[in-house]
Amino acid sequence: MNKLVSILIPLYNSEKYIAETLESCLKQTYNNLEIIIVDDGSTDNSLKIAKKYAKKYESIKLYTQKNAGAQRARNLAFEKSSGEYIQYLDADDLLSENKIYDQMNLVMRHGDNNIYSCKFIRFTKKIKDGKYFEKNIDKTFDNSIDWLITSWSNGGMGQTSIWLTPRKIIEKSGLWDETLIKNQDGEFFNRVLLNSEKVIYSDNAIVYYRFTGSSSISFQMTEKSAKATLYSYHLYRNNCKIIDNKVLDKAIAYCYLSFINHYYPNYPNLLKEAEDSIYSLGYSFSSLEIDSLFGKISQIIGFKNTLRLRYISRLITKGIRT
Repeated sequence: MNKLVSILIPLYNSEKYIAETLESCLKQTYNNLEIIIVDDGSTDNSLKIAKKYAKKYESIKLYTQKNAGAQRARNLAFEKSSGEYIQYLDADDLLSENKIYDQMNLVMRHGDNNIYSCKFIRFTKKIKDGKYFEKNIDKTFDNSIDWLITSWSNGGMGQTSIWLTPRKIIEKSGLWDETLIKNQDGEFFNRVLLNSEKVIYSDNAIVYYRFTGSSSISFQMTEKSAKATLYSYHLYRNNCKIIDNKVLDKAIAYCYLSFINHYYPNYPNLLKEAEDSIYSLGYSFSSLEIDSLFGKISQIIGFKNTLRLRYISRLITKGIRT
């Protein structure tokens, strides 16, 4: 195994974590690596720390840009990289020492028409205290589209760094969408998976995902955030037009349903847009949740009345807990 793997790290104000992240890269048991860091206009000591590592290790290459967002930093890192295989890594997350070695072993057996995944463990301060939540996507899929269907149908999310991706698949899929402010990784890997044959899962490789709490962009409930989320689901649908697959259409409908469940009762215009998208795909709320208690109640009193009932129930439960 002598093929070059590029680890691409967008860096912005991560002075607390970047050294630990780089150490996890340097400790990889796979030794043909380059580490490409792009500092996105950090205002703390992140760039200073990265410069020390770049000066000490030949395998680390450091570039800078004016603040333009993580997607632009990832795209620049890709442009500067030379690896036949790409590992995206956020500046506060960690790789197990065998992560790339195990996945490259699988590459040697299965080839470069596939994308390679693994599990991730969420932690806050120490990885030994992290927790792994088993998901339906944590397995090999003989058809990568089935991974999308499983994930979008409440089967779990795939964290950015679990993937090891052949460069040629990224070149075919296109770079990160620099206009998106939310769910950028979901939209990017949606395209990558559509251009992959299989998803090959490693039982041994691990990504340690640092959970920073409700301040994370993924927890934002603003209208701007909601619009961006809904737009990313529209992009899913547009990306998937190349596939004539009714099960995939239903999985996209589940994405719109999750949007409604998450943001209700806020932003009624956006909720209506998501509702219309479900119907235009040929589905209804009751058909999507027919086996759940929610679905059965909605068949009796209607979906919107059931949403209101659940919302009131959550408020009451929250009040009791507090």
